[in-house]
Amino acid sequence: MGMGGAGVALTQGPLASYWNPAALGHDGENAYGLAIPFSVHAALTGDAIAGANDLSDVQDACEASNGTPNSVCSQANITAALTKLGHPTNGLRADAGAGANLKIGKFAVFLNGYLDAGAVPRVDLFHTSPSTGVANSVNNNTSALIVKGANIGELGVGYGHELPFAPGLFLGGNFKIMNAKVGYTNYRIVTNNNDQSDILGKLKDTSVKSSNVGFDASALWDVERSFADAWWQPRVGLIGRNLNNPKFDQPAAAAADGVTGKFAVNPQVRMGVAISPFHWWNIAADLDMTNNITPVDGVKSRQLGIGTEVNVFNRTWINIPLRFGIARNLSTGSNMLSLGGGLNFLHVIVEASGQVSNKRIDTQTTGDSKRVPQEFGASVALSLLFGGSEDRPDTSRPSRVNIQPVPTQQIQTVTPPPAQTMQPAPTPEQVKANADKAQKDLDKEAAKPANKP
Repeated sequence: MGMGGAGVALTQGPLASYWNPAALGHDGENAYGLAIPFSVHAALTGDAIAGANDLSDVQDACEASNGTPNSVCSQANITAALTKLGHPTNGLRADAGAGANLKIGKFAVFLNGYLDAGAVPRVDLFHTSPSTGVANSVNNNTSALIVKGANIGELGVGYGHELPFAPGLFLGGNFKIMNAKVGYTNYRIVTNNNDQSDILGKLKDTSVKSSNVGFDASALWDVERSFADAWWQPRVGLIGRNLNNPKFDQPAAAAADGVTGKFAVNPQVRMGVAISPFHWWNIAADLDMTNNITPVDGVKSRQLGIGTEVNVFNRTWINIPLRFGIARNLSTGSNMLSLGGGLNFLHVIVEASGQVSNKRIDTQTTGDSKRVPQEFGASVALSLLFGGSEDRPDTSRPSRVNIQPVPTQQIQTVTPPPAQTMQPAPTPEQVKANADKAQKDLDKEAAKPANKP
């Protein structure tokens, strides 16, 4: 979190089941335990919200004045509102997720829920008169937001393992039982209050349940485990989610509106790279390999995320990770900046992050107008983890800072001289006895006959 959405090559711990299940098989610093994440995200495209609010305000003003034109109830304002509402690629999207992820050894068990909903406008260009007593009055305007989406729950298990014949190469995957509530509603603008909770309530009321299964597959290459002299511990990851393209039943409201077929959760493929110049500094980047469909018709998502993480203290019992990143939707050209941080104390970890677009959009042009970010999001996670070795650099990866290798032929082994044994000083009696023995030896030598020639 907080790194521009990059994590495919850097993930570890229980959340690896989402980011890259192959990482579940990575030993060393890979902690095990329980992680509980929560996230929300919203994106606005175009002036759909402003157009819907303006149309509702104009209709209210015309009804209050019985069709008498005024500063709000006017043909010009009605036309302007419908023009904003009907701009191509207009829409809004909201998604959220929450779950519980448990890692034990190389396995992970998870229960996650996701909400992904979107709305696109449908414009009525016939009922546009400010007069209330005519057939084409704005009071009868049928312009609407077509809201559709799904709330999907996943109960699954993930596994990762290092290939014995290819050190550093990990493969993994998830098997998921998926239960979905798919909703669809035609939300009339001039006859409803355009409140977000009201829209989601009507979407829920139309939902229908069905079940299916899903499969994810992933790979992770820890280059340094393959080549010991690789600098900065490079890693490369790849994940394909929902590769079997699971489909779910559509509600009757969708069929009545001409929508055929089932609601599909399309496959997504994402690639990531990461390096660690120091054991306390990580840099990562992710790229969607697929141009992903969103609930907003005509708007797709292909994210490029780049981020960095600096770990303050970096000990097993205390750490403060600080993160910064940027994400760009290559399909729409929109950008989001992200900031995040956390506190790791003993085995408890609390993390939070926020993302916001640099662009602002007006929610309406009449009445109480507000400017909101075009895209924004937030996420938090609470974890209870054990294992890992964040308080020291991995000794399996040599330091790359100011170290020059020394050729082995220049290394000489010097054997130190043996230590001298200290003898105790002799006593006077020992000195006299040694002198007497020496004198006797001399006397014996002198008494020997000389050698004859």
